[in-house]
Amino acid sequence: MRSPTILTAVLAAMALVMFVNRPTSAEDRPNIVLIMVDDMGWSNIGCYGGNVETPNLDELAANGVRFNQFYNGARCCPTRATLMTGLHPHQVGVGHMVVKAKPYGERWEGKRGAPYVQTTKDREGIPYPYQGWLDTSIPTLPEILKAAGYGTYMTGKWHLANEKQETWPTQRGFDRFFGHLAGGSDFWKPNGLFRDNDPVEAEGERFYLTDTVSEEAIELLAEHDQQNDEQPFFLYLAYNAPHFPIQCMPEEFNKYRGRFKKGWDKLREEKLVRQKAMGLVPENTKLSPRPQPIPDWESLKSKKQDEMDAIMATYCGMIDRVDQYIGKLVEHLRSTGEMQNTVIFFLSDNGAEAESGPFGQFEFKKLGKYGGGGTKYGRGWATLSNSPCRDYKHFTHQGGVQTPLIVHWPAGIPGNRNGQILNQNGYLPDLVETCLDLGGGQRPKMLKGKAVPTADGVSLVAAMKGSDAPLHSTPVMIEHEGKCVARLGSWKLVKHYNQPWELYDIDHDFSELNDLVADYPEKAAELEKAYNEWAERCGVVDWDHAKDWSVYSNKKPKSNTK
Repeated sequence: MRSPTILTAVLAAMALVMFVNRPTSAEDRPNIVLIMVDDMGWSNIGCYGGNVETPNLDELAANGVRFNQFYNGARCCPTRATLMTGLHPHQVGVGHMVVKAKPYGERWEGKRGAPYVQTTKDREGIPYPYQGWLDTSIPTLPEILKAAGYGTYMTGKWHLANEKQETWPTQRGFDRFFGHLAGGSDFWKPNGLFRDNDPVEAEGERFYLTDTVSEEAIELLAEHDQQNDEQPFFLYLAYNAPHFPIQCMPEEFNKYRGRFKKGWDKLREEKLVRQKAMGLVPENTKLSPRPQPIPDWESLKSKKQDEMDAIMATYCGMIDRVDQYIGKLVEHLRSTGEMQNTVIFFLSDNGAEAESGPFGQFEFKKLGKYGGGGTKYGRGWATLSNSPCRDYKHFTHQGGVQTPLIVHWPAGIPGNRNGQILNQNGYLPDLVETCLDLGGGQRPKMLKGKAVPTADGVSLVAAMKGSDAPLHSTPVMIEHEGKCVARLGSWKLVKHYNQPWELYDIDHDFSELNDLVADYPEKAAELEKAYNEWAERCGVVDWDHAKDWSVYSNKKPKSNTK
């Protein structure tokens, strides 16, 4: 007799299969590759005007499309929760972050390199939207695509689980997984790797995490081709780079060393000129002011400028390495004849991070060398990474939520669309609806006896193929730690934690410098009403008036950074 656990799993799988809308011909369905980097700013890469040489991403953009107003979830876990479900993070139990991590298994206690997982300890009584892991009664994108006939694979950072294996990638729809479950990892000595459900140790004298998760992804696709040649695949490649610790290989460090001695002020000005020439931002766009306490670059002593150059060289080297391995992945797809009908999406989980003051934290002598754990690159360079936009990771002004989004699909994007920059505002739920649209999958209405919430996303396929019509007729909503967004068309209502609402016309004020809330009070009230209704529907806590914010977060929300 089957155990209740096995029976539940079987019924859940049957529910997914029953609601799959299979296309008439599997050959028409593209392979789907979803690549996400971690803590990279909106404008770090070359095709967004950035300072990092990214020829492979630039080529994908030149032969595909770029979105210049696409939003993520402002931080690691909320973004990943939405990316795997198409629902708002509060609807799936990740309204803030996942629960804290601990070593997996007694034999790893106190050992460096231990595989870390999240634990549910002390989470009893927490409201569902903030429970701290991806709810197993919510169907995931890989589960739906798997039921639709796709091979499903993941390498890299998961950051959606607790200690129970039912929340791990291979129990949430992926056929194979290699990577880390927790929210970050050392790149030289990773903080715990798993292959499927089993802890594994880093191998090789020259181990580097970016290289390994890329190579594993290519190997999984090669195995897929050998075993399931007629079956399309879905690959989720979730890089830890360039999340701290800021660690890069010596060759990339040496490549970028000395390129940033002009400083963040001058480099921001030069970047804006490039962005205007590319058509990424309107001609009237101005730089957001350099926020306090970031000093004028020219006020720094030459030694400090040299140190700052070195940490930015390290950060950019990490992104350069990602681009190199994306090139290797593309080379593999071309060698197998799969590139033509493979859709590649590239994005970042949030804006550049600024959690360590204006100068970051690091040991200067270790930059570009083996070691250097605990390194962060600081708010000064994060301002350049997100330029010309305001704010950073955690926040919902443009610098926190705006991500580059590159879409490449030779078989589906018309040639006359190649290289175009799309101005429509979209967000993560749209990306999931796009994958389901392409793959012929459809969410079940019920799973494990619970109703599945209705998704708010729309497919991007029409925009990819040539439509310039707005994507949304109702506001795009995002919330994290009391930082909120309601965006409809060009109007963006936004606020910091414990601060009043602000209103911007993004088409004419890309950097959010001219608050119009006093000039258009009716528009602000309309969007605020819509936001409050959405927040009530999704179980979003009112952080400004919460009696005990520690119920939802393990530390106090960050306040205004202007």
